[in-house]
Amino acid sequence: MALQQIDLNEDVLREILSHADIQSVFQLCQVNKMLCHQHDDLFRQIYQRLYCQTGMTVYKSEETTWFQLIKQCYLLEQLRITLPILNMYSIKKLYTLQVLNLSNNQLSALPPEMGQLSSLKILCLSHNQLSVLPPEMGQMHDLHCLNLSYNQLSALPPEMGQLSALQTLYMYNNQLNALPPEIGQLSDFQYLSLYNNKLSALPPEIGQLYALQKLDLSHNQLSALPPEMGQMRALQYLDLSYNQLSILPQEIGQLRALQYLNLSTNQLIALPPEIGQLRALQILYLNHNQLSALPSEMGQLSHLQILNLSYNQLSALPP
Repeated sequence: MALQQIDLNEDVLREILSHADIQSVFQLCQVNKMLCHQHDDLFRQIYQRLYCQTGMTVYKSEETTWFQLIKQCYLLEQLRITLPILNMYSIKKLYTLQVLNLSNNQLSALPPEMGQLSSLKILCLSHNQLSVLPPEMGQMHDLHCLNLSYNQLSALPPEMGQLSALQTLYMYNNQLNALPPEIGQLSDFQYLSLYNNKLSALPPEIGQLYALQKLDLSHNQLSALPPEMGQMRALQYLDLSYNQLSILPQEIGQLRALQYLNLSTNQLIALPPEIGQLRALQILYLNHNQLSALPSEMGQLSHLQILNLSYNQLSALPP
């Protein structure tokens, strides 16, 4: 018999809900709106029971109630997190889903129907076996955070440039050898992690990421940087360690918001005088390069707190 509008004490309510299936719980709460606010602890226990049964992962913020998480589980009812294959029927039932975690599975491909998750804000696909992404992912216009780390991706589809709301992208520990020019269309981008890939060059369009604050390109195969990187005026953190850089573009001096710069373990033989224009710089790593001299303009870095010059060929420091 379906659960209806009721007025029960907490003990009786707990007994009913502890044995009810997820759909009945959802229906009960739909007609008993106050339950969502009066019995948050009870719904926390129900959520934990459902989590143990399904192995599903959803995230709770300070603004969400445990009932809202149970509602997300209800929307996920047809999708078991441990399934290595996603089917069309499951995807179509997730049209209101905002957070989806499919990490630590054995996914080798994603269905085109992923693009139908139009409300999705956070998508975690790390620690899988993905080698390609469907172009339809570009339809996720509300996506804010995408985690693709620890996969086998060698390229990104141009449609990634359509993710207009994307702010954070984790792509570390993949096989990327190039970035699509369309990445420059991500105007809200704030954090990009690309360390431990196989990038040998960057597209000039990367300079169009005007809102980017943190960029990690360490452990790649970069031998040069595009001058357009100087346009990234919001950049505060830049890690270029463990690459093959022998020279820096003079435009690096335009990164006036930069506070952290790691150039260690490259092949730098000289620094441009414009590096002295990085007046906000606080941390600079230059160790394990081939520097024989430093520009006198480095004396203008008045906010510098940490400077590592070990394992170079310096004979003297500038006055």
